[in-house]
Amino acid sequence: MNQNRRFCLTRRIASGVAACSLGVFLAAGAPVQVLAASPQFAYSTEKWASLQDDKLEFDEIADRIHEYNSTVEKNRIEYKDYQGKDSNEIAQEYYDAADEIESSIEYPDSDDANYGSSLAAAQRSEASATQMREQGDNNVDDANVKAWGYTQTEKSLVQQAQNLMIQYWNAQENLKSVQNHVSKAEKDYETANLKFSSGSATQTDVLDAKETLLKAQASITTAESNIASTKESLCQMLGWKYGASVEIGALPDPQEQMSASVNLEEDIAKAQENNYQLKILARQVNNAMTSTLKEQYQTTLTSGKEAVKSNVQSAYQNLKLSEAQYEQAKRSLELEEKTKQTNDRKLAAGLISQNAYQSATYSYESASVAKETAAMSLLQAQLAYQWAVDGLASTQ
Repeated sequence: MNQNRRFCLTRRIASGVAACSLGVFLAAGAPVQVLAASPQFAYSTEKWASLQDDKLEFDEIADRIHEYNSTVEKNRIEYKDYQGKDSNEIAQEYYDAADEIESSIEYPDSDDANYGSSLAAAQRSEASATQMREQGDNNVDDANVKAWGYTQTEKSLVQQAQNLMIQYWNAQENLKSVQNHVSKAEKDYETANLKFSSGSATQTDVLDAKETLLKAQASITTAESNIASTKESLCQMLGWKYGASVEIGALPDPQEQMSASVNLEEDIAKAQENNYQLKILARQVNNAMTSTLKEQYQTTLTSGKEAVKSNVQSAYQNLKLSEAQYEQAKRSLELEEKTKQTNDRKLAAGLISQNAYQSATYSYESASVAKETAAMSLLQAQLAYQWAVDGLASTQ
């Protein structure tokens, strides 16, 4: 019995290494993505086909994290050592491990040739046994605590992947903006050269325009690199191997005026009820074996509830702000669209110069990028609020 319990403690450490090694092996091997965690009957044939193709859809993120993320798989393996155990059983494993360490300690005779090193080894074993007993005394974990912790980790990874996908498309919009700046800088440089040729601009004006153009062109490389690195991080997080050719699907549109349907007080109560960390703390209060530990965890639990309330309120305010910014961006684009339509007619009638028309076009393109960026910021704010209510609000 003692050997089995000690094996469980050792296995928890070893399983983490094994899971990491497995993840590295699979990521570097021949498959385009790692093997799924669930059996074939877990999803329909159509759903599996969608998950296993090389196109990522936004609504597939949660399932891909569950099936292919290496951290989730590692936690799934580790949980087997805790499944069905209460805090006393886990504490007893530490006590049994301490007993086994103590029973194996051999103290050297004073006239032993290796007395110093042997005594030091015995003292290290004593310290290890003492540490094991302290861990048993302080243990407040059980199977439920571990399950909530692992679920919280998985949900947090889903949120991170969603944010990465939004970041990827945000980077694409930024590239459009940079390309717009390059086009404008090229036109300005061309104009500066023409003015210099006619004597209405100096050599300094030309050099300044050229420097602006070169900086804008360099920004394209940075923007493209950001897109590539964000995509790589997202794909590897979701189980694809490094360098896999993956198509990133479109983002969903943000919900119109989501804040209008929010009941903040009800959502705060839901957030406190759903919060994984608060569930863990409440369980740890119950599992604590000393009054000092109970008081410590109860204090953390109380402050955690207030923190959840505050963080949900902050997420709500950010949601409202993002909605206002999105509406403003839409209005700005509508105005630019009307101006562009007017300028299109003027250009056709010869009533506007090419330079003036091009300048107005740059303004329209900038407004279009700003609207798309605001839409993504709103989507991210909506997701952040919903995740806070669903259990991920910070307890700090």
